[in-house]
Amino acid sequence: MGIIAIGLRGRTVAGLILTLAAWSFATAGAQPPAPAAPLSTAEVVRSVEANPAGAPQATAQAVAAGRSEDAAPIVAAVVGILQPTDRRALAPSVVTSAIAALVVPDRTPFAPSVACAGIRAVPAPEQPGVVPAIVSAAVALAPQARPQIVACAIAAAPALVAAINDAAGGALAAQLEAASSPATPLPGNSIGLDSTLGPRQSCASPPCP
Repeated sequence: MGIIAIGLRGRTVAGLILTLAAWSFATAGAQPPAPAAPLSTAEVVRSVEANPAGAPQATAQAVAAGRSEDAAPIVAAVVGILQPTDRRALAPSVVTSAIAALVVPDRTPFAPSVACAGIRAVPAPEQPGVVPAIVSAAVALAPQARPQIVACAIAAAPALVAAINDAAGGALAAQLEAASSPATPLPGNSIGLDSTLGPRQSCASPPCP
């Protein structure tokens, strides 16, 4: 009887072990796959070289999988590797794809560096046909970063000040100057003076108090 009991217990333990192993295997198979490692900049460049039309998508995937700090170097590498015709057509989309792929809180802080990385990657002879489009696209996606985008773009392409300001939606410098200047009344008109100094007092008959 003892031998039979020991055999039964052994078969029971073996069955439990097999059951646990099967459960562990099934649980491991049901778990979501581990996230893919972010692509290196070199891998993104190779992907764009093989398929230039896919540059915006490749950029977005690389930025989304990596750190926000890596977005600007990725954009610079992608824009820089494109051929002139592709660069003119795709550089704005590369920049906006990178900005859109950032986590929402990082879009405004990182948009200027991303846009300027794309601008600096454009050779000087091509800048007039590419830089304003990059500025316009970046400002549309991150409007709160507009002053920083414009300032950085002007620093990177100083010969295109007027085109950059126009692309950003108007002459930023003029707007800032107008906003910081005190109100000045027009000759022969007291409206500006009244609005600056406060409401005018009136009295029924002179002399006024």
